Amino acid sequence: MSKSVIVIDDDEDTVRLFTEFLEENGINVIGNGFNGSTAVKLFKETKPDVVLIDLNMPNGSGFYAIKKIQDIEPKARIIAVSADSDYTTEEKLEKLNIPLIQKPFKMDKVISIIQS
Repeated sequence: MSKSVIVIDDDEDTVRLFTEFLEENGINVIGNGFNGSTAVKLFKETKPDVVLIDLNMPNGSGFYAIKKIQDIEPKARIIAVSADSDYTTEEKLEKLNIPLIQKPFKMDKVISIIQS
């Protein structure tokens, strides 16, 4: 059975490209959003298998959304996508047990992390 995913990034092109690529690879994208607040709302409404989320966004950062989503569902599968390779960012994500995919990303790596 294919995984259900929501894609959250403040860059509309990134959301569109992720969505198209994931769907071409048999992954069901059930929602898109462009900020952390929308991510939380979509998570509550759709209960996806995986949340693919950018960290640096207006109106609720990725970290804001991750915290809220984990409050709702502590075992939620969240994958962070960011151009921010700062050590403290990686450290925070590690503590939250969230994998980080660096931008620019390789889509086959994204697929393999979602499917695992």
